[in-house]
Amino acid sequence: MNTRTTRFVLRRLVAGSALATWLASASALAQDHDFDLPAQPMASALTSLAQQGQLQVLFDEAQLRDVRAPALKGRYSPRLALERLLSGTGLELVEAGDGFVVRRLPGNDQAPANDNVLNLGSTSIMGDAIDSSTVGRSVLTQEDIDRKQADNIGELLDTLPGVSSSGSPRPGGQTLNIWGMGDVEDVKVILDGAPKGFEKYRQGSVFIEPELIKNVEVDKGPHSTLYGNGGFGGVIKVDTKDPADLLQEGRDVGAFIKYGYHTNDRQEIYSGAVYGQTEDKMLDSLLFMNWRDGGNIKRPDGTRFVYSENQLDAFLFKSNLRLNEEHVLTLSAMQSGSQAWEPFAAKRDEMAAPTAAEIARYGLDGAWKRKLVYRDQDDENYSLKWNYAPLDNPWINVTASYAYSKTDQHDKRPDNATPGFAGSLGNESWVNYTDRLAELKNESRFDTGPFAHVATVGVQWHGHERDTLMKDLSKTRDAAYNFGLYQPYYMPSGEQETRSGFLQDAITIGSVTITPALRYDQVISKGEPSLAPRFNNPDPKVGHDYSQVRYTGWSPRLGVFWTATENLALFADYSKTWRAPLIDELYEVQSAISSVPGTSRNLDPERITGIRLGSIFNVDRLLADSDSLQIRTTLFRNRGKDEIFKRTGVYCAEKLSSSADCPGTLTNNRNLPGYTIEGLEVESFYDSARVFGSLSVSYIRGQRDASPSNPWGSETWIAEIPPRKAVATLGVKVPEADLALGWTGNFVRKQDRSPADDDPRAALWSLPESQGYALHGVFASWKPRFAKGFEARLAVDNLFNREYYPYLGEAVSGVGRNVKLSVSQFF
Repeated sequence: MNTRTTRFVLRRLVAGSALATWLASASALAQDHDFDLPAQPMASALTSLAQQGQLQVLFDEAQLRDVRAPALKGRYSPRLALERLLSGTGLELVEAGDGFVVRRLPGNDQAPANDNVLNLGSTSIMGDAIDSSTVGRSVLTQEDIDRKQADNIGELLDTLPGVSSSGSPRPGGQTLNIWGMGDVEDVKVILDGAPKGFEKYRQGSVFIEPELIKNVEVDKGPHSTLYGNGGFGGVIKVDTKDPADLLQEGRDVGAFIKYGYHTNDRQEIYSGAVYGQTEDKMLDSLLFMNWRDGGNIKRPDGTRFVYSENQLDAFLFKSNLRLNEEHVLTLSAMQSGSQAWEPFAAKRDEMAAPTAAEIARYGLDGAWKRKLVYRDQDDENYSLKWNYAPLDNPWINVTASYAYSKTDQHDKRPDNATPGFAGSLGNESWVNYTDRLAELKNESRFDTGPFAHVATVGVQWHGHERDTLMKDLSKTRDAAYNFGLYQPYYMPSGEQETRSGFLQDAITIGSVTITPALRYDQVISKGEPSLAPRFNNPDPKVGHDYSQVRYTGWSPRLGVFWTATENLALFADYSKTWRAPLIDELYEVQSAISSVPGTSRNLDPERITGIRLGSIFNVDRLLADSDSLQIRTTLFRNRGKDEIFKRTGVYCAEKLSSSADCPGTLTNNRNLPGYTIEGLEVESFYDSARVFGSLSVSYIRGQRDASPSNPWGSETWIAEIPPRKAVATLGVKVPEADLALGWTGNFVRKQDRSPADDDPRAALWSLPESQGYALHGVFASWKPRFAKGFEARLAVDNLFNREYYPYLGEAVSGVGRNVKLSVSQFF
């Protein structure tokens, strides 16, 4: 049968050409059957299963192309047999009348966008299959997450090529860097459809409990049409656990408990979950709870990060309601919180110990706490999604969603602390970030002559609010500072509204897919005038203007994906996009007597042009019948223009040749000429019945056209470029003992390129040079067949207790040897 002309026809599979559909009765569905199916293409497996089980199965042939089914042998009910075949494929099973329908999971972004797919055949960092929509993604699966036993999402992602964690090991001290871009606006993080991000001086940006995560996708570069106004480095999409991920075979209810222990900080991790589904699979729900309790983190030299205790609790509730075979409603709710004494700057290493005089006056505990804040942090994330996908209408696959995200920190110094601290949010501060995202999109599949289309069209609304307030006890008698209660001048309050629309069409002819896309964004920002008259001067010459400013623009993209052979695919992406200035970039001020007092409402949007080229090679049966090898090579070049940066150094062109004053009122921020970041990545993965391994190498280089302190100067290195990195894994499977174990290696080159090399005035924007290092680790997992549902895991990080200082950590020490143990049980 010609699959092009029957692409959207649901094919009926029956027990054989001699059997009629009356054989697929309700009694047949209830009976167990003996199945013996080899590993084969999914369509063939469903055909054989229908024949052996005497039932009917309906499916869209295009959705099953290049999807492989595992071997299946044993006695099962038809439903259970089908569920085993479809597990992990991005397909779901829906009971319809006297048979079943197999279709894509609603809203499943991992499903192939079209028929032009390179099937990888085994799990890897690239996923199970690559097509035009997933070619640039690196994937962390549940197995990767469980193996790492990470304390935070930065530690988890640091193993990926081109992705680095910056900051410190302290709780809440991590930010993320992709392809040399590490500002919060450069790396978009999407958690269950909700945008996440936190911008506070010397703090981390993302607070997500790793135990709640089931998979992470990282799409590198500015090539995503679905997300605009930033994300130049890439998009990190985090999905939390679903009830179906935990339910055991043949069960409608279940429970899960887990205990973990980390030796470095003597941390204990407790997790527990209850979950279930109705007998007809129309409703499922999950409640997952987690608690961490850790002490001070130990450095390789045996000393500890004082006041680095990790005490965090989190919970996740998730539910899917299938109103019928075509409608799915998904609710996700997640919260986490922590309360602890810690340094104001989470991104820091050592703290100066209190003096003998301070200890004598305040006591040891009181003397230390005068240097700290008591931080109460809450993080909330809620999302609601509805998907409608008619079984017989390929033109409609509509998804409507609404997400709400909020992160707030309340810091309070002890009553005996010195009044002041204006540069670090005073004696008490309140910082809240709130995001709301509404989206409506539809995916249509259709043919026009020889061309197969997967067209996606959608609209988005994103509302972002930032509320900041601090209490400066040194200004309680000063009306110019509103008697000590005001917004930090360097961290203003405000709101930003983004209205967007996008269109993308993946057009396939034969082995080539061409994907043109276009996105439009309108960004409206408005600052909140400071409560302190010193930073809200009505004199126009001072430039304290908090009024609204609007930016609009288009973002075109073109992608090409060519499956050259069954083993080789080539890809290319070209994208142009932009971002509006952030609230603090627009509305940061200083006092009237400073050199740069004004807001920066005259900024141009920052723009970038990204190019990504590469190849993917996949081969099966390389050394053995059951093995596979995948290699992905990626070259990229990002060219930025009008980079938004703090005004320091040479304030204006007039200062180059004389000491004359700059004309007019100077703003706090300005646009720099441009920059170029380019690099190479090679990712490889090998799997076989006994041995598995991976090796990735990344190299990134970046330069500005001028100095960050002098836009008219010579080229300078970009400080945030990570050093070259190679990450290796080698493991063995011992099925006789239900055991897997292996070794990991993380090899990092020194980084000795600094903006100050070419402009000493740029030292303010430089990071300390770092030495290269190699870290080794081991891991093991044991799932004994005699104890169903039980699993024990071991991981050792920094096995040889090597002393090291990650470059992006700004001379903060790394973590010493850490032995991580966990045991879990499914019920």
